[in-house]
Amino acid sequence: MKKLFAFLFVALIVSIHACAETTPKHNDYSMIDGVGRGFANILVGWLELPRGITYYAVEYPVIGIVPGAFEGSGMTFIRAIGGLIDIVTVGYLEPGNTVYDTMDTTLYPWQAPWLPEKEKEIQ
Repeated sequence: MKKLFAFLFVALIVSIHACAETTPKHNDYSMIDGVGRGFANILVGWLELPRGITYYAVEYPVIGIVPGAFEGSGMTFIRAIGGLIDIVTVGYLEPGNTVYDTMDTTLYPWQAPWLPEKEKEIQ
């Protein structure tokens, strides 16, 4: 238990020191934001499952639950892995260089679209 506290303490000191000494390249991004993004994606990444099911059930009413469940499960796994990477790297990866950017998805699960965009009617 002491080793865990020592690791967390060192991780906190390193992230605070890194934030104080460097200027962020991406707006006001700090390494604390990256660690927070990691914890958020680990804790609420499961929201991708109902989001995927809802999105595809609206897009394809009868069979949409099946691809929605597959995409939601996959994205839940990706959020967990991405969050773990953010925590292990102590938030070093800036937006634009993250796992989520590679997958072309939002940084947080609640920012992803829950409903498909309506097509504009041609008049």
